[in-house]
Order: sequence, then C-alpha cells, then structure tokens
Amino acid sequence: MSTVSAHYSIAIVGTDLAGLAYGALCAKRGYRVLVIGQGPTGATYQIGGHTLCRRLELNYALGSPIVRRVFDELSLGLQLRNLPRPLDPAFQVVLPRARIAVSTDARIVEREFKREFPLQDAAISAFFREIGQLDGQVQEVLAVRPVLPPSGFLDGFKLRSLVKKYPLLGDDLAIDDPLAAFEHGNPFRAFVQAPFRFASGMVPARPYPATFARAVTELWRGTATFDQGPNALRELFEGIIGGSGDVRPKSVVQSVAVQRGRAARLVLRDRGETIGFDLLVCNGDPKRFCALIPQEMQDEEFHHTIHTLQPICHTFTGNFVVRAAAVPEAMGRHVFAVGELGESLEEDNLVHIAVDADQGANPPERELRLLTAAMRVPISAAAAGTGGVEGLLDRLQLRVEATVPFLREHLVFRHSPWQGWGQAPGGDDIDPAELQPGYGEAILHTIGTSPLATLTGYKNVLMGGNASFCGLGAEGPYLAAWNLYQHTLDKVALKQVF
Repeated sequence: MSTVSAHYSIAIVGTDLAGLAYGALCAKRGYRVLVIGQGPTGATYQIGGHTLCRRLELNYALGSPIVRRVFDELSLGLQLRNLPRPLDPAFQVVLPRARIAVSTDARIVEREFKREFPLQDAAISAFFREIGQLDGQVQEVLAVRPVLPPSGFLDGFKLRSLVKKYPLLGDDLAIDDPLAAFEHGNPFRAFVQAPFRFASGMVPARPYPATFARAVTELWRGTATFDQGPNALRELFEGIIGGSGDVRPKSVVQSVAVQRGRAARLVLRDRGETIGFDLLVCNGDPKRFCALIPQEMQDEEFHHTIHTLQPICHTFTGNFVVRAAAVPEAMGRHVFAVGELGESLEEDNLVHIAVDADQGANPPERELRLLTAAMRVPISAAAAGTGGVEGLLDRLQLRVEATVPFLREHLVFRHSPWQGWGQAPGGDDIDPAELQPGYGEAILHTIGTSPLATLTGYKNVLMGGNASFCGLGAEGPYLAAWNLYQHTLDKVALKQVF
C-alpha cells in the first residue's frame, strides 16, 4: 500500500463551477479542501497566439435566492453586487425577418414587441403573467433550500409538502406546450425558445415547469459579465479554497481505491503521489470519474446507474477570430440566431453567438475581435473524432455569416476546442473533457432540475459538477454547491483545533 503524502477533509476532482463554489463553502467553514484539475481548466485557452473560449456561458440569475445564499454564506455579498456588470441589451434574438433586443428597460422591450409581434400584445402579456406566477412558486420552493433528491424523512416530508401545495412541481407533470397560444411557425415561439434552449443543460421532450419558468424569468431580468473576464467567479472561489487548502489545476487522478464501501485514497499521476481524504467529490464528467475506480472495487448497482446516464446531445463550440470591421456596430454581446421558424431549433438552425467572450465588461478596442458560436449537435457528431470537426465548423460558420455578413472576408483564424489545443491526449479522438453534454429527462424528486443524484453507492463519495441541476442553467451550480455542502455537514465532522 502506498504511503499517504497528505490528508484532506474534502478532495474535489475537477474544476466545474459547482464544485468550486462548494469547495469555497467548505473552506470557509473550516474544512481542509483539495481541488484537483483533472484535465483542461478555465473558460479560455491559448492557441496560434489567440485567446479562445472553450465554451459559452450565460451569466444571469445572479440575484436569485440560491445564488445570494451561497455568496452570503461566503461573506461575499458585496462582491455579488459589485463584480457583475449588467449588459444592455441583455441579449438579442435574430429571426429570419426580425431582430429583437431584450433590454433592461421595460419600455424598450415593449416597443420592440409591438414592432416585431404586432397584434399579439394580449397573448404575450398572458404568457409572461402565467410564467411569472409559476416562477413565484418555484422560488418559494428554492427559498427553503431543499436537498434534492431528498436523502431522509425530513427532507422528503419538506419536498412532499411543497409539491402538495404546488402540484405543477411534481414528478408526473410537465408543461405540454408553454407557448400553446402561439401557433407553430409564429416568431414569438422561437424568440422565447431560442435563449431557453441554451440556458438550460437539459433538453427534455417537454419542458419542466421549474426549469422553463426560471430561465425565462431570470433571462428577461438581465445578463451580466465581469471586468476580470470569464474566469472571474472560478478564480474568486479558488482564492478562498487556496487560503486554507490547495488548488492543483495541473494534477490528474490516476485511480481511486475503495475499501468496504468507502473511497479510501486516490493516486495521482504525478510521481504516484497518494492522497487521503474524508470525503471525495466528483466535480466533472461522472463516467470518467467512475472509471477511476478499479472494476473489482466498484459498486455494480451504482456504476450501472452512471452507465445509463446518457446525454442526448453535445454543445459544439467554434471560435472565429476576425478583423474588427466584421462585427456589426449594433451587435450585442449575446445573440441567438434562428434559421427557419418552421423547423426544430436543433443543430445549425439555432446558434448562440457571443462577441469578445474572452474579455471583460468593457473590452479595449483591438484590431482583432473574437466571435464564439455554439450549436447543439447529436452525440454521434463526437464519434467522428477530430476529423469531423472541420465539417461542423463549416456548418456553424455558414449560420454565423447569416448574422455577421462580412465574417468570411475578415476571417483570420478559426478553431474549436474539439480539435485539441495542446492538452488533449494523442490520437484522433476528441478529448472527453471538451464535450458539453445536454441531458434529456430529470430523475425523480428534483422538480425537473437534475439528471444526476448527489449521493452515490459509496459512503463518502458525492456527485457534483456541471451535470448536477443543469436544468436550472446559471442557478444550477449554486444549488448543486448547496446540496453538496448540506451532505458534507452530515458526513464529515469538523475537527476542532485548539
């Protein structure tokens, strides 16, 4: 048996935002926390002398109860008010014959609606009124900070009481069509669905009331960015963890040893170093994490559950470095572009385009600008390996050109993180760490917010990361962090130091 070189209260494998927020909560409480990078980290990467984005993120709902609760627990309420820089417009939606800017000024939005959706005032008002009422119910549920799914009698009773009061939040109900008042092909349907489909990490056959209402309500309240760039929140949480623990972004776990139903230690690739811990947390891809446990040590039932956790799509991201003249003057920082209204909003019929996503709130004038675009593709697209990426980039670029007409003549460089950028393993396979899965149905007793349970088949292993509560979009990481934190308080005694 290898000698344990260090012991931590909490060992977090991966650098998704949920686990970093959770790690900061634990460090603030007094636990000794270790974060292991386990692959590519951060929102940006460098290649060809350019800074590019690994993925697009929408920063919204930063004033929601669950986000405020996490920041207040960290004594960061002041930073939550001062760090985000509101964007105006919050986002734009480009349709075949319309371009709508969603401003933080309600009067401007009303004027936009009257121009682009004539004679639909009553139906639109009724839609937002009903969504607002439903969102009020969801907020009341989230305000009590429930553990989802419930892990005990008290948690279960609390959730059952809430669902009894608000039946739409139960497991057997979903919104058949929240936009039923608008016929298929109506531009207002695409206007609402376009940002929602990128805000949520779940794409179920029918939208869950909680996830749909939260995304629509919070997106319309505004989006934000940070002066410090897209890694601002990650760096903030890492700084808190590093104050009493360790953040090792370049370390990689080679294996996890399990004894009598408990994870006992993990072995790093760095010179075979062995780390001990009281609690181990997956903060990345669940399947890759579970593969670290030798087969003879695995809990078969739990690993079968993880094996059946299959995404229904991936988000493909492409970066286009262009000369500044390519970017239209009135283009917002976030644009959702729809191709054909009568077709499904999938693949290149719906793209999310961001301008200068690598920069902070007020990017300096520069000769070269960055356009980052994303579209949802079938999981089979990743099976083609890096050889199929150029074709995906071609499709993505054609759709972006419909919104940015002079992109091609000003294009300097293009690249997708699926092609690898110096940190991916050898061969033609896409680095699994670069895949952004979108899931279908939620598990029971999560009010439609998560495809993954926090508790596992191991006594001291928890699941977090981007998959947890991904249906809630930007709020998901904070609900995941809070759930992880509550389980930790039950599982790990805080050692008193005198």
